[in-house]
Amino acid sequence: MKKLSIAAAGATIATLTAVSGASAATFGFSFSNEDGLVNGIVEGTIELPDGDGLFAATDVTITSFPNGLGLNAPINILASDFIENVFSVVAGEIDIANTSFLGLINDFTALSFSNSIFDGSTFLDALNGEDLGATGVRDADSSTLTFTSPSATTPEPGTILGLLAVGSLDALTRKRKA
Repeated sequence: MKKLSIAAAGATIATLTAVSGASAATFGFSFSNEDGLVNGIVEGTIELPDGDGLFAATDVTITSFPNGLGLNAPINILASDFIENVFSVVAGEIDIANTSFLGLINDFTALSFSNSIFDGSTFLDALNGEDLGATGVRDADSSTLTFTSPSATTPEPGTILGLLAVGSLDALTRKRKA
Protein backbone atom coordinates (compact mmCIF):
# COMPACT_ATOMS: atom_id res chain seq x y z
CA MET A 1 0.00 0.00 0.00
CA LYS A 2 2.85 2.40 0.80
CA LYS A 3 4.43 1.75 -2.60
CA LEU A 4 1.18 2.66 -4.30
CA SER A 5 0.78 5.91 -2.35
CA ILE A 6 4.38 6.95 -3.10
CA ALA A 7 3.83 6.26 -6.81
CA ALA A 8 0.53 8.15 -6.72
CA ALA A 9 2.20 11.11 -5.00
CA GLY A 10 4.93 11.11 -7.65
CA ALA A 11 2.35 11.06 -10.46
CA THR A 12 0.42 13.91 -8.84
CA ILE A 13 3.54 16.06 -8.50
CA ALA A 14 4.52 15.32 -12.11
CA THR A 15 1.07 16.28 -13.33
CA LEU A 16 0.98 19.53 -11.32
CA THR A 17 4.48 20.41 -12.50
CA ALA A 18 3.53 19.85 -16.15
CA VAL A 19 0.45 22.04 -15.77
CA SER A 20 2.01 24.88 -13.77
CA GLY A 21 5.59 24.80 -15.05
CA ALA A 22 6.08 27.34 -17.80
CA SER A 23 9.31 27.69 -19.67
CA ALA A 24 11.17 30.61 -21.15
CA ALA A 25 12.72 31.01 -24.59
CA THR A 26 15.86 33.09 -25.12
CA PHE A 27 16.02 34.75 -28.53
CA GLY A 28 19.02 36.57 -29.97
CA PHE A 29 18.94 39.94 -31.71
CA SER A 30 21.29 42.01 -33.84
CA PHE A 31 21.22 45.15 -35.95
CA SER A 32 23.81 47.35 -37.60
CA ASN A 33 24.33 51.01 -38.28
CA GLU A 34 22.51 52.43 -41.30
CA ASP A 35 21.75 56.01 -40.23
CA GLY A 36 23.72 56.78 -37.07
CA LEU A 37 27.21 58.07 -36.45
CA VAL A 38 28.76 54.98 -34.79
CA ASN A 39 29.49 52.12 -37.18
CA GLY A 40 29.11 48.58 -35.95
CA ILE A 41 26.71 45.91 -34.79
CA VAL A 42 24.62 45.67 -31.62
CA GLU A 43 23.82 42.15 -30.34
CA GLY A 44 22.07 40.64 -27.36
CA THR A 45 19.37 38.38 -25.97
CA ILE A 46 15.66 38.63 -25.18
CA GLU A 47 13.86 36.31 -22.79
CA LEU A 48 10.20 35.62 -23.55
CA PRO A 49 7.68 33.00 -22.46
CA ASP A 50 7.88 29.88 -24.62
CA GLY A 51 5.30 29.51 -27.39
CA ASP A 52 3.49 31.70 -29.88
CA GLY A 53 1.58 34.90 -29.08
CA LEU A 54 2.08 38.47 -27.93
CA PHE A 55 4.49 38.61 -24.99
CA ALA A 56 6.32 41.08 -22.78
CA ALA A 57 10.02 40.37 -22.41
CA THR A 58 11.15 39.42 -18.93
CA ASP A 59 14.80 40.20 -19.68
CA VAL A 60 16.70 42.10 -22.39
CA THR A 61 20.51 42.04 -22.36
CA ILE A 62 22.91 43.79 -24.73
CA THR A 63 25.95 41.55 -25.07
CA SER A 64 28.04 43.50 -27.59
CA PHE A 65 28.12 46.87 -29.34
CA PRO A 66 30.67 49.24 -30.91
CA ASN A 67 33.26 50.84 -28.61
CA GLY A 68 32.31 54.30 -29.88
CA LEU A 69 29.18 54.34 -27.70
CA GLY A 70 31.15 54.54 -24.46
CA LEU A 71 29.20 51.77 -22.69
CA ASN A 72 30.33 48.62 -20.88
CA ALA A 73 28.95 45.18 -21.84
CA PRO A 74 26.96 43.29 -20.92
CA ILE A 75 24.07 45.61 -20.22
CA ASN A 76 20.94 44.19 -18.65
CA ILE A 77 17.93 46.48 -19.11
CA LEU A 78 15.68 46.29 -16.08
CA ALA A 79 12.03 45.45 -16.64
CA SER A 80 11.14 48.64 -14.74
CA ASP A 81 12.91 50.59 -17.52
CA PHE A 82 10.88 49.09 -20.40
CA ILE A 83 8.73 51.82 -22.00
CA GLU A 84 7.29 49.68 -24.82
CA ASN A 85 7.44 45.91 -24.46
CA VAL A 86 5.49 43.88 -27.02
CA PHE A 87 7.03 40.93 -28.86
CA SER A 88 4.99 38.96 -31.38
CA VAL A 89 6.09 35.33 -31.73
CA VAL A 90 4.69 33.37 -34.69
CA ALA A 91 5.76 29.78 -35.40
CA GLY A 92 8.62 30.14 -32.91
CA GLU A 93 10.03 33.30 -34.57
CA ILE A 94 9.79 36.94 -33.48
CA ASP A 95 7.69 38.86 -36.01
CA ILE A 96 9.47 42.20 -36.50
CA ALA A 97 6.43 43.91 -38.00
CA ASN A 98 4.35 43.36 -34.86
CA THR A 99 7.10 43.92 -32.28
CA SER A 100 7.64 47.18 -30.44
CA PHE A 101 10.28 47.57 -27.74
CA LEU A 102 11.93 50.60 -26.13
CA GLY A 103 14.00 50.31 -22.98
CA LEU A 104 16.15 52.82 -21.13
CA ILE A 105 19.65 51.82 -20.06
CA ASN A 106 20.02 54.96 -18.00
CA ASP A 107 18.42 58.35 -18.24
CA PHE A 108 20.33 59.13 -21.45
CA THR A 109 20.67 55.88 -23.43
CA ALA A 110 17.97 53.74 -25.04
CA LEU A 111 17.62 50.47 -26.93
CA SER A 112 14.80 50.29 -29.45
CA PHE A 113 13.46 47.50 -31.69
CA SER A 114 11.08 48.81 -34.37
CA ASN A 115 9.16 50.72 -31.72
CA SER A 116 6.10 52.79 -32.43
CA ILE A 117 7.14 55.88 -30.45
CA PHE A 118 9.98 56.71 -32.87
CA ASP A 119 8.40 55.70 -36.18
CA GLY A 120 9.67 52.13 -36.32
CA SER A 121 13.33 52.92 -35.65
CA THR A 122 15.79 50.43 -34.21
CA PHE A 123 18.71 51.98 -32.34
CA LEU A 124 21.10 52.01 -29.40
CA ASP A 125 21.65 55.66 -28.77
CA ALA A 126 21.79 58.56 -26.36
CA LEU A 127 18.56 60.44 -25.82
CA ASN A 128 19.97 63.93 -26.27
CA GLY A 129 17.02 65.99 -27.39
CA GLU A 130 17.17 67.11 -31.01
CA ASP A 131 19.50 64.37 -32.22
CA LEU A 132 17.47 61.48 -30.84
CA GLY A 133 18.40 58.22 -32.48
CA ALA A 134 21.10 59.65 -34.76
CA THR A 135 24.32 59.80 -32.72
CA GLY A 136 24.75 56.08 -32.06
CA VAL A 137 23.99 52.85 -33.93
CA ARG A 138 20.73 53.47 -35.76
CA ASP A 139 18.68 51.70 -38.41
CA ALA A 140 15.74 54.01 -39.10
CA ASP A 141 13.67 51.44 -41.02
CA SER A 142 14.82 48.35 -39.05
CA SER A 143 16.16 46.82 -42.27
CA THR A 144 19.12 45.12 -40.53
CA LEU A 145 17.24 44.03 -37.40
CA THR A 146 17.21 40.25 -37.05
CA PHE A 147 16.03 37.94 -34.32
CA THR A 148 17.33 34.40 -33.91
CA SER A 149 15.25 31.51 -32.64
CA PRO A 150 15.94 30.07 -29.22
CA SER A 151 18.28 27.08 -29.33
CA ALA A 152 16.67 25.54 -26.27
CA THR A 153 14.01 26.39 -23.76
CA THR A 154 14.90 27.00 -20.12
CA PRO A 155 12.55 25.45 -17.57
CA GLU A 156 11.20 27.69 -14.84
CA PRO A 157 12.41 26.96 -11.27
CA GLY A 158 9.07 25.33 -10.34
CA THR A 159 9.54 22.77 -13.11
CA ILE A 160 13.04 21.91 -11.93
CA LEU A 161 11.86 21.51 -8.32
CA GLY A 162 9.00 19.28 -9.43
CA LEU A 163 11.34 17.04 -11.41
CA LEU A 164 13.69 16.78 -8.43
CA ALA A 165 10.76 15.82 -6.19
CA VAL A 166 9.65 13.07 -8.58
CA GLY A 167 13.23 11.80 -8.86
CA SER A 168 13.56 11.70 -5.06
CA LEU A 169 10.32 9.76 -4.72
CA ASP A 170 11.47 7.32 -7.39
CA ALA A 171 14.80 6.82 -5.63
CA LEU A 172 13.00 6.24 -2.33
CA THR A 173 10.73 3.66 -3.95
CA ARG A 174 13.69 1.82 -5.49
CA LYS A 175 15.57 1.87 -2.18
CA ARG A 176 12.60 0.31 -0.36
CA LYS A 177 12.30 -2.42 -3.00
CA ALA A 178 15.94 -3.43 -2.48
